[in-house]
Amino acid sequence: MEVYNKEIFCRTMIVNEALFGQTEDQLRMMMNEVDTELNFDFHNFYLCLTGLPKKYYTSDLKLNRQDFVRIFEAFILRIQAQARQAAVEMMHAVINYDGSKQIVFLIKKGAKTESEILMFARQIMETLEAEYQKDERYRQSSLANFTVLSELISDYSTLAAAFEKLRKLSRLAYFDMRPVVICSQDIPQGKGDWNRIRELLEQIELLLFDKNVRKLELAVHELFIKEVKPSFNFDLGYAVINDLNRLTMKLKDQLNLTQSSASLLFHLDRYFSVEETEKAVLERLRQIHQEAAADYQRMSPVTQQAIAWIKQNYTEEIGLQETADYLGMAPAYVSRTFSRDLKISLSAYITRLRIERAKLLLMETNMRIAEIAVSVGIVNRDYFSVLFKKNTGMRPQAYRDCYRQ
Repeated sequence: MEVYNKEIFCRTMIVNEALFGQTEDQLRMMMNEVDTELNFDFHNFYLCLTGLPKKYYTSDLKLNRQDFVRIFEAFILRIQAQARQAAVEMMHAVINYDGSKQIVFLIKKGAKTESEILMFARQIMETLEAEYQKDERYRQSSLANFTVLSELISDYSTLAAAFEKLRKLSRLAYFDMRPVVICSQDIPQGKGDWNRIRELLEQIELLLFDKNVRKLELAVHELFIKEVKPSFNFDLGYAVINDLNRLTMKLKDQLNLTQSSASLLFHLDRYFSVEETEKAVLERLRQIHQEAAADYQRMSPVTQQAIAWIKQNYTEEIGLQETADYLGMAPAYVSRTFSRDLKISLSAYITRLRIERAKLLLMETNMRIAEIAVSVGIVNRDYFSVLFKKNTGMRPQAYRDCYRQ
């Protein structure tokens, strides 16, 4: 058994070296040093990456090393038997160098067609999924074995680049957490509907003050499942999370929320799927909704009506006088009531809404600064720039440049 374990260890180490960029000459030197032969011709082969990353074993499933070994050994014995039956030449190794503990297969093309290779990759996925399903903790989770298959690799020189591309594809399990085999050509190149996403983010902010929490739940669901999920776009996912973080931080100041700043922030890398992200975001927003609803109920009807009207009209040239005219009340009374309820002046509240909207337009559009100023209700570009710097510490163009770096 010791010889067997040493053999497995040496082969895994050498394959890891190959995958992470070691030259072919250095690889042969290593094989000589540890007296190990891979017996694999690095010409015209495929890579297949399968298995859950280690962090899911430990943090989500609470599986230990013995659990991993049990699943891995049973899986390998079954897939080796299937490979012999299908006359597929292959080699496997556990990925140690990035700590993922995923499993990579090097599959020779030989006389096989592309569809036959894909069929065997599905066998790999289904066999490992069946082993996972034997564990109750896995069955009760929302995890699934997302497996990725490379394009045909002609020789050793392109192996490391192909493996890096495969690892990036593997991360896309976040968008499609189900037992499936994905090839690079199968991934949609979605960018998402930014106009709709902005509308939903604005709706979510308004709905945090709505009595009907179901409306909030539906808006969050549409944001993640209808917009983020089908995009397969991490840049979009991170941008949505950043906007939600800006919203929660703004609400913390506005509502004097009891939660700590750290507890109000979302981190995309902590969630294994879009669905889990939606669940975490909704749980946090429900908590904020409860506090916001209580805070909103404490406000006078004057302030409630003023807020609703301002949020619908702050992109126009409005201020205290226009708000008071809409309410049919004296400006001094509206100003005093608003400041008492929100601990911020009405004009400062309008400015904050405009600056937040301007930030979004600077980050997500190519609109000119003057156009952005007008679109948020400020016709003078110079005044807009001064106001923006006063509230953010940066001029608009500097803010845009900083974000896009």
